[in-house]
Amino acid sequence: MTTLEQPSPSEMTPAARAAEVTSILAAALVRTLAPPQATESAVRLGFLLDQRVHATPSQPEKLS
Repeated sequence: MTTLEQPSPSEMTPAARAAEVTSILAAALVRTLAPPQATESAVRLGFLLDQRVHATPSQPEKLS
């Protein structure tokens, strides 16, 4: 994990400190107002609970 070296607030200009606070608050507002991530898809695929779908079947179908 890479750590970012942040400048000390005492070494920053007042404008730089205000910009940092503003960007943190803006990110918090965006996260708060964004719709929650859907945990379940609204699209139903039409399979019963005991049925499974595999992208690569173990026994390929013979095409006629």
